[in-house]
Amino acid sequence: MSKKIIILFALCFSLLNYSQTAVKLHGTILTKDNINDTICFVPEAFLDKKYYSNETFKAKIINNEFNLNFRSYYPQMYVLNLNSEKNNGKFRIDCFFIDSSTTKISFDSNYKLSVSNGKTNTEFLKKFLPYIFKNRKENLHFYKFDESLDVRLCNYIEENPDSYVALWFLIGRFNKEGHTELYEKCMKSFSQKMKAQPLWKILNEEFAEISIKENYKFPEILLKNIDLEPEALQVPESEYTLIDFWFSRCRPCLEELPKWIDLYEKYNSRGLNIISISTDKTENVKNYWQKRVVEKKIPWKNYLDENATFATKEKIVSFPTNYLLNNKGEVIKKNVTPEELEKLLIEAYKIKSYFDNYITQPSVLIKN
Repeated sequence: MSKKIIILFALCFSLLNYSQTAVKLHGTILTKDNINDTICFVPEAFLDKKYYSNETFKAKIINNEFNLNFRSYYPQMYVLNLNSEKNNGKFRIDCFFIDSSTTKISFDSNYKLSVSNGKTNTEFLKKFLPYIFKNRKENLHFYKFDESLDVRLCNYIEENPDSYVALWFLIGRFNKEGHTELYEKCMKSFSQKMKAQPLWKILNEEFAEISIKENYKFPEILLKNIDLEPEALQVPESEYTLIDFWFSRCRPCLEELPKWIDLYEKYNSRGLNIISISTDKTENVKNYWQKRVVEKKIPWKNYLDENATFATKEKIVSFPTNYLLNNKGEVIKKNVTPEELEKLLIEAYKIKSYFDNYITQPSVLIKN
């Protein structure tokens, strides 16, 4: 809690010293329909509000046009909502940017960004999207990245170290995937000018606080055991340990469980261990989690991260999520599938068997 207060204080202090500009923005909805509604520019659904100097903008749409007056501190990434859609479950992920140079903005009939004179939006539309997504027409969002797009993002930052667009997308990737060494490289690739800005500093603080890191030892954490007693998680001495985050009403988790049990039974005696960490809410612990462990005959150690307190801090937002550790307890891979792990185990045991046999072969002395 104290660290969050310090971060927020630092942000507020930085904003006081950061140049702010009064902006008048005129917007248009490009459709033949006559739109009269309230438009809302809101933070991206899965990003913390601490990244935003202005959390939400609202304006009345009258005959397809709207006007906004606001103060701009630094470029902000938003998604669009309409008041009329509040109760119909409409969920938008297409983002756009607002900065001190944004005085005109237009959205198409699907409410996707069409035209904007803002500097950040211009970069986003004309430079960033073609570079990262190339010829892709849909799903232009950080949720739809893969490893190759992460590499492109890093390359883009190296070529454009002052880019707020890239910084916002890195924030999105970090909040979805957690720590990777590539994301660390991305952070270091920003210019000194960007590193002095409030937004970069907030993200840098989060990098410093996260404890599950690629190629680092899995952290020592205090959880609850199956009897709901406090217990420190201990990584066993094994060739490989899979740490699996799940919860008892997660359908994909339950569907995958038989595969993990099969793999555990085949390879536990040869050095594979599994640890499950449930993120169940308090009200589901006794009625679901404890019963699921017994019903599904889960043979390995089970812990409870009640209400996902630890998982949330570590940016674990989708389930199941797992981490594969080596015999030193270091994180070597995230979200390995049962098929991928079995393939890795087969290859690893082949190599180990070869060297074991080689070492035990009797030596032969050859005389000249």
